[in-house]
Amino acid sequence: MNFKLRLLLLTCVWFSLSALLLGTLFFNQQQTTEQRTQQNLHRELAAHMRDDNPLMHGTDYNPDALKTIFHTLMLLGPDFEIYFLDQQGNIRSHAAPDGKVKMDKVNLSPIKHFMDQASFPILGDDPRHPQQQKVFSVAPISQFGSVIGYLYVVIGSEQHSLLEAQESYQPLLITLFTALILLIGFSLVTYLLVKRTLLKPIEQVAQRLQAQAGNDFRLQPDFVHQVPELMPIASHFYQMAQRIQQQFLQLQYQETTRREMLMQLSHDLKTPLSSILGYLETWQLQAEHPDPLIETAHRNAQKLGDQLHQQLQLAHSKQPDPKPCFEQVDLANIIDETAESLAIDAQRKNITFNISIPTIETIYGDKQLLLRLFANLLENAIRHSPGNACIYLKVVQHTDDININITNHIDHTAPSGSLGLGTKIIQSILMLHHSQLLTEQAPDSFNQSFRLPIH
Repeated sequence: MNFKLRLLLLTCVWFSLSALLLGTLFFNQQQTTEQRTQQNLHRELAAHMRDDNPLMHGTDYNPDALKTIFHTLMLLGPDFEIYFLDQQGNIRSHAAPDGKVKMDKVNLSPIKHFMDQASFPILGDDPRHPQQQKVFSVAPISQFGSVIGYLYVVIGSEQHSLLEAQESYQPLLITLFTALILLIGFSLVTYLLVKRTLLKPIEQVAQRLQAQAGNDFRLQPDFVHQVPELMPIASHFYQMAQRIQQQFLQLQYQETTRREMLMQLSHDLKTPLSSILGYLETWQLQAEHPDPLIETAHRNAQKLGDQLHQQLQLAHSKQPDPKPCFEQVDLANIIDETAESLAIDAQRKNITFNISIPTIETIYGDKQLLLRLFANLLENAIRHSPGNACIYLKVVQHTDDININITNHIDHTAPSGSLGLGTKIIQSILMLHHSQLLTEQAPDSFNQSFRLPIH
C-alpha cells in the first residue's frame, strides 16, 4: 500500500474512531446531566405528594383513595409513574394498567442512598422494565413514629421513553451522516493538500533525477527551486551532482594522462617482454626435461603480455568501456594458477598454502576479475602473515553457491597497504558478482569469507 492510500485510510479510520469516542462520551455525559437535573428538580416531588394527600386510613392505607390519587397525578403529569411500597420494598399499590408492572419488589438500597442525600444521579428499579434503571423521587410514609412504607415516583415514564426513542433516531442519523460527510471531505482535502504540496513535488524530483542519471548526473541550477519541505534535499542532491561532475573531470584528466603514459611505455615494455618470452620459449625447446620454474615464469610472462596488450587497446580506444564477461569458469584452476603466481613471494617468508577445494565443476563469474580477486586476497594474506606460517583457503559447496574462507595468522609488525586499494578492488569485484566480503579479526588470526554463485 503506497503512502497516498495509507494517508487516506489512516485519516478516515482515525477520525471515525475519534467521532465514535467523542459521540459516546457526549451521549453519556448528556444522559448523566439530564438524569441529575431531573432528579434535582423533582427531589421533593414524592414528599409533596405524601404531605398533600392523605394516603393512610388508620394503620393501613386506603387502596381506592390511593389509586384515585395515583390516577389523577399521572394524568396531570404523564412523565411520572407512582408506586406505594411497604417496608420491605414490595409494591402494594400502583396506578398502572394490569400486566404492565413486571416486578413485585423494588430494591431499597437506592432508596436509602436517596434519603441519605447521596450525590445525584441515583438510579433505581423501574417496575415496568426490570432490565432498566431510572432516576426517581421517594418519600417515607411514617405512622406513630415508624416507617411503614414509601411513596416511590419513577421520573421518566414509559411514554416518555417511547417518545424519546421515536424522536431521537432521526436527529441521530442526520448527525452521523453529516459527521461522515465532514470526515470524508476533510480526508479528501487533506489528501489533495498533501498530494499537491508534497507527493507531486517528490514525484517530479524523482523523475528529474531519473532523467539526469542518463545524462551523467548533470542537474539544472533550477533543481534547487522546490517546495520548502524539499529544498534541503534538493540542495544536497545538487551538491552531490556537483561533486560527481568534479570527479568526472578528475577521472577524465587522469584517463588522459594514463593513456599518454601507456602509449609512451608501450615501446619500452613490448621489446623487453618479447625478448623474455623468446628466451623462455627457447629454454623450453632445448631443455631435455620440463622445469616447473621455467613453466611458471613463461606462463606469468604470457599473462603480463596479455594484460599489457589489453591496456594498450584501452589506451588507444577513445571511449574505454570495459565490461565483465560472465561465464562458467573453473574455480580450482583459478586458485591454483593464483597460488603458483604468488609462490615466489610466499617462499621468501617460508609461507605455505593449505588449500581445500571439493569437486566443483564450474562457477559463474568473470575469469579475469576472479584472478584479480584471489591475487589481491592472497597477496594481503602473505603480506600480513608472519614467517613460517600457513595460509588456509577452504571452499565449501552449497546448493546454489559456494562459500570461500581464507584464514591467516597476523604479524603485527608487517607493513600495511599504502592506499587500501586492494580491499576496494576486492569489494568492487564481489559486488559485480552479487556478493560481499565478510571480515573477522581475532588477536592472532584474520578470517575473510565470501560467496560466489554456481549458476
